[in-house]
Amino acid sequence: IKTPSRLHFAMLDLRGDLGRKFGSLGVAIDTPNIKLIAEPADSLRVEGLRTERVVNYAEIMLKAYEIDDGIHLKIESDIPEHSGFGSGTQLALAVGMAISKIHDLDCSEEELAVKFGRSKRSGIGTYAFKHGGFIIDGGHRAEQKNRLPPLLFHSSIPEDWRFIIGIPKINSGRSGDKELNAFKKVEPPPTSLVAKATHIVLMQMMPAILEEDIETFGSAITEIDSIFGGYWENIQGGRYSHPLIEEGVDFLLNAGAYGIGQSSWGPAFYGLIEKEKAPQVEKELYKLLNSGDRSGFAFTASPNNHGAHIEVRN
Repeated sequence: IKTPSRLHFAMLDLRGDLGRKFGSLGVAIDTPNIKLIAEPADSLRVEGLRTERVVNYAEIMLKAYEIDDGIHLKIESDIPEHSGFGSGTQLALAVGMAISKIHDLDCSEEELAVKFGRSKRSGIGTYAFKHGGFIIDGGHRAEQKNRLPPLLFHSSIPEDWRFIIGIPKINSGRSGDKELNAFKKVEPPPTSLVAKATHIVLMQMMPAILEEDIETFGSAITEIDSIFGGYWENIQGGRYSHPLIEEGVDFLLNAGAYGIGQSSWGPAFYGLIEKEKAPQVEKELYKLLNSGDRSGFAFTASPNNHGAHIEVRN
């Protein structure tokens, strides 16, 4: 199994005035990946990266489906944790799907996401694994417990679009309890802000990707990022979770990116650009992130429009 990563653009509504809460949008990208090899075994054997979490996910599956046999799981490559790529969901679904395939359980991605508790707020990671592309989910009804948000909109991303991604080596990013505490500390955004953001999504982002209009889609990404960056300012300490991220996104805009943003809590940030411009901008971003006493990574990601690649060998 080879998973995509995801870039998380925003959660649209933390108020829930209309009876639903959250509602997320984001895209699936082709790198970084989790690559997992699985084969039947008499007991549970795990090797490679993040073994503790892999064991935990595997034990959940084996217990839930009363499987007496085990499985041999090897993680050959991984997605950086707590960086904005949704590594936890991709790892959980990769492990769950591997066990489902080997033991003929016929589990869906949605079923696995709920079983592993990966559906409490956003469904972007799950739908990125299943479908790839550009994704909008519909959030949760107030009374819903442990259900995956419905998929509202899905579209392929034009193949000649690229995301230039920077990952500065900084102390940034939230997940798990830290993320939950952040949600609790901040007042929900005003209705007018939520209305503005959803209007941009409906009347700019969705038509633009269907018409392959990179300029309008990018402008909408930037505007959404600006709206919610300002909303999270008191929690993050600024519009972005670190000054170097702000410097990086400003650089990308000046270098010709059509749209920019911070993925989830960061530290990953991105710029949307055309394929032919990507190599030079990537090189320049790498220089910026590694100037002086700073360090970081820069790379180019293509769209993933198919979700996880699963190959079964007899």
